[in-house]
Amino acid sequence: MIKYILLIFLTGCSLFVSHYDATRHENFTKLQAFHTKFIDDYTKGSHKSWQMDAVKSNCDNGDLRFREAFIYAKSRDNANKSGERAVGNLWEQFLADCELSLKKGKLFSSGWSEQHLEEIIQNYTHAISGELYRVSSPKGK
Repeated sequence: MIKYILLIFLTGCSLFVSHYDATRHENFTKLQAFHTKFIDDYTKGSHKSWQMDAVKSNCDNGDLRFREAFIYAKSRDNANKSGERAVGNLWEQFLADCELSLKKGKLFSSGWSEQHLEEIIQNYTHAISGELYRVSSPKGK
């Protein structure tokens, strides 16, 4: 019995001393879903039609989500600011996609979207992997 209590205590403590941040991990996964949906929704053949007000609204909504994630990462980051940089890079990419959509004023081509989605997914995968790496790395490195 004492063995199990000790195991639970030690396992619980590791959750509190780890600098892995579940909220930042969740932010990355939600932002990836939002960003890829934005591209999917405004690609030829999607169920949506390109409308200035809808695109602007989605871009504003995305900008707010990235801003929230950026402020959170900044408040929790250590000296290397890796989380802040990761969110910032993804945010810049999202804003560039919004700017391109608004500049073109029409749906993305399916070829461009397919290639661009691969890049987007790869960038989020790197950010998520970086966050998961924090579990095994010494604090502050």
